[in-house]
Amino acid sequence: MRPGAVEDAPLGLRERRRLQTEAEIHEAAISLFEEKGVAATTVQDIADRAGISSRTFFRYFASKDQAALPGHRRMLDVIESLDVSALPRPVDPMHLIADAAERVMLSENTASLGEHRRIARLLAMEGDMRSLAAAQEQDLSKALRAALQRNFPEHDDARLLLVAEVYLALWRTSWIRWGELAAEGEAVDPILVFRECRSQLDSIFQGGAA
Repeated sequence: MRPGAVEDAPLGLRERRRLQTEAEIHEAAISLFEEKGVAATTVQDIADRAGISSRTFFRYFASKDQAALPGHRRMLDVIESLDVSALPRPVDPMHLIADAAERVMLSENTASLGEHRRIARLLAMEGDMRSLAAAQEQDLSKALRAALQRNFPEHDDARLLLVAEVYLALWRTSWIRWGELAAEGEAVDPILVFRECRSQLDSIFQGGAA
């Protein structure tokens, strides 16, 4: 099952097949990046390894980096679905975004720690992989700012931009720290690392930094 998917009823055959194909594409991308490097791997390579056509690949992922780093896509999905209209006011945009990021981090817990370590090693060793992650973060930044402007039109644009960038930094820092721990052989769930980083950020905002 895709990380974060919580079902109230058994999945239908079509959905199970979709999730299986998505997982196979993800595994193919990670394996090829490990074997050949990011730059030398093409979408067609990934499709061939997964036993599908490139056309089918693009029904699941927009690019090879999405296939390797699906957490960014899940975060983008959460950002684009943000809607505070049904929430009691006042709504703090900072807490809203942090809670959204936490939901995505929680969704990562069902993936194996071994898989996370593989991604962490790629990020540590492959500059191209880090470049892919950076490009995805730019997309997240644009989407997050647009979502905040849509949901909080009463706020100044500069304030919303600061909120967006601060919490993208929290997202990035949490993954970097998790990668460091994974590389050291420490099996820590991503959500625990995120919550610790969030606590540190709150402490800074409250004047608790040394």
